Amino acid sequence: MAFKLFQMWLKYICSAQPNENAVLTEAVLVYCFKKQWNDPKLKASVEDIWRGFLDAMDTNEEGYIQREEFRRFFDDIGLPNTSFAEQAFNRIDSNHDGKLSVTVLTHAYVEFMFSEDEDSPYNLCWGPLI
Repeated sequence: MAFKLFQMWLKYICSAQPNENAVLTEAVLVYCFKKQWNDPKLKASVEDIWRGFLDAMDTNEEGYIQREEFRRFFDDIGLPNTSFAEQAFNRIDSNHDGKLSVTVLTHAYVEFMFSEDEDSPYNLCWGPLI
């Protein structure tokens, strides 16, 4: 997983920076992604990385993510406020069965990263957008 993240970093962030000595700020990160936004390989790389994260999130190895596993993920990565997790889970869980398949959750996170739809149900994946 770490190697895949590093490869993606080198390919899509470092190579796209306007100045190789630039500090990675929010503006530089946004610039790098926008420069390569329509590259299908970028989207495939993001999907692949999310599948790895989501496999790790499935702690009981049942093949899907339950509500508590979803919330715990945000605790585990150190987000100080995970109160959004319940609402995010409910918006992603469109059939309301209390389970999210890795496929559904991967789709949600990719849409979160690539969609420009301000009303997307996936906008809460990382908490409310500011």
